[in-house]
Amino acid sequence: MSRINFDLQQLQAFVAVADKGSFRAAAEHIHLSAPALGRRIERLEELLGARLFQRSTRKVQLTRVGQAFLERARGALDDLEAAVLGIHEISAHHTGRVTVACLPTAAVTLMPQAILSFCQAMPRVHIRVIDEGMNEVAASVVSGEADFALGFAGMLDSGLAFEPLWKDPYVLAVRRDSPLARKRRVVLDDLAQVRWLTVARTSRNRQVLDDYFAAAGKSPQAWLEAGHVATLLAMVDAGLGVAMVPATALATDHPSIRSVPLAGLDLHRQIGLLMLEGRRLTPVARRFYDHIKASFAQLGAARPARGRR
Repeated sequence: MSRINFDLQQLQAFVAVADKGSFRAAAEHIHLSAPALGRRIERLEELLGARLFQRSTRKVQLTRVGQAFLERARGALDDLEAAVLGIHEISAHHTGRVTVACLPTAAVTLMPQAILSFCQAMPRVHIRVIDEGMNEVAASVVSGEADFALGFAGMLDSGLAFEPLWKDPYVLAVRRDSPLARKRRVVLDDLAQVRWLTVARTSRNRQVLDDYFAAAGKSPQAWLEAGHVATLLAMVDAGLGVAMVPATALATDHPSIRSVPLAGLDLHRQIGLLMLEGRRLTPVARRFYDHIKASFAQLGAARPARGRR
């Protein structure tokens, strides 16, 4: 064992290459030149007496030894950070970085207050929010770009663990000056002469809605599509039509749009936290994960009622 003398930076370099799948991307991520990164990996392989990566001109892949060593390396780095910082004693003086991926609707309506309360306790932690559609949210967690994500279940990528938080019902978004806004609920027949707006087919929200209406045998024909729910609501606000959106999109009182339940519609998306199966979050990322979980836990009972305004 005398020859095993790991350098912390060698372990960090190894994990970075494993996460990014590229020496160049890993070097940029840890702010190191590619040659210097390569030397750290070579030195680590010499110490282990085994190759950790299979290299080609197109891609870099872990060897069997590399796969077995990866989780041990992650654990060693996490344990070291926890030992130095004290995972139960993280204070306002602690610094760190957390990247969370989040659906745009939640990023606008829910995440700001959660981040504010977290930063009041830990003001020196830097937070990056990746506010994209569900496809991009899932991909950012799989690639390691995001520590974890707030998203919804259904058609999840393999290797992702999902912790449910609340059910987010779909509601009909209408302008407050529309006759439909005076109804307690509407039926599809009420929408026969109304222009129907929807998100694009690439959106997972659209896939949820299409699957539901196809099974029900009633598929409203949209005349306008938009890439994001926020854009869709702007179109509703402009008087271009009505749209089915998650209640989260109208979490705060909107001055000109009201959400109305669609009669007989039992449709919702399950919102929760996503992370890679088996991945150990850094202490500060775990602290933020638990904070998000606690902040949104009460929405399980409150969200359906708040969606009907």
